[in-house]
Amino acid sequence: GVIDEFHRKLVEGMLARGLSKQFAEQVFAQIRGFGEYGFPESHAASFALLVYVSAWLKCHHPAAFTAALLGSQPMGFYAPAQLVRDARAHGVSVLPVDVNASGWHASLEVGGGKRRHDDAGGGPGPAIRLGLEQVHGLGEAVGRRIEAARRDGPFRLPRDLSKRAELGRESLLHLARAGALASLGLDRRRAVWEAMQSQEKPRSRPLFEGIDDDADEDGWLLPATTRQEEVIADYRTGGLSLAAHPLEFERDWLGSLGAVAIDAAVAMPEGRRVKVAGIVLTRQRPATAKGLIFLTIEDETGAANVVVHPDVWEAASHPARRAAVLVVNGRIQRRGTVVHVLATELEAAVPARAGTAAEQPHRTPASPLATLPRMSRDFC
Repeated sequence: GVIDEFHRKLVEGMLARGLSKQFAEQVFAQIRGFGEYGFPESHAASFALLVYVSAWLKCHHPAAFTAALLGSQPMGFYAPAQLVRDARAHGVSVLPVDVNASGWHASLEVGGGKRRHDDAGGGPGPAIRLGLEQVHGLGEAVGRRIEAARRDGPFRLPRDLSKRAELGRESLLHLARAGALASLGLDRRRAVWEAMQSQEKPRSRPLFEGIDDDADEDGWLLPATTRQEEVIADYRTGGLSLAAHPLEFERDWLGSLGAVAIDAAVAMPEGRRVKVAGIVLTRQRPATAKGLIFLTIEDETGAANVVVHPDVWEAASHPARRAAVLVVNGRIQRRGTVVHVLATELEAAVPARAGTAAEQPHRTPASPLATLPRMSRDFC
């Protein structure tokens, strides 16, 4: 709106110099339009330098680049899950959060990676060790106490960790639920059980339902978790999993709906009708896009850009608009190497389990996918 203050001065000045009023108004309209998205050349040059430096770092030092981004969250369009996935796709090894290895921020472990750098003598690149900041609900003060306490030696037992780092029961539970006590010789369920018994306080709700009823006094009868439950637990407690992608376990169900994997969909020709499903990464509705909504969704094979017209968005149910996992009906739109799915219908993906309780004794009636939290970065 600031540019409107100069309307009269600009138009009157142009008229005084013999230019027509129509031309003056056209020039002002162009200037006003540019003001919606433009910025000074100096600003553009500064951004260009940042882009160049960032691209160089990402190319030659991908582990350090990704670790730095993880330590700067929240920022940008991409959450930690997508940053980690991209790093791994470029040959970087990523190691899980662990109380005996992780600092507060993500760090590098030299010699732990598989990627070889031509500009670094051909040796293996460093691995990324995820930081304690990745554990939802932990808090930096707690993470820093764990770092400090570990200088006196590794932690051996949950009670040892709790005492030396001055952890409350809830902090210990956050770590246990996130699988960060693996180096103590505890699987996730046993770690949760140990954390629940660490102090004499009322029990809080465990990560896995039924943990109280299925364990004896020593916790030895805890049922084994499925790989899918482990992955969903990773997403619930840290926003990502190094083991697998949540949709990998639902591929048969998605296939029964007619949905194809994203990598297959984006290879289809222009105009082909398609159904895809994925975790929603971003939602955007730019002010200059005439009401169009742009989504990015991801499955175990890759990501897809989805364009949604306002009428399709309005026709979708509220759960579909805010779903963690979305099923998209649409058609392929190709513009050179850029591929979009032009949506015609949106549905929330909530699979139900078939079979009886006797056939699936450790299954809940609904798929674990239904408990996946929303992780999208929304700009609409």
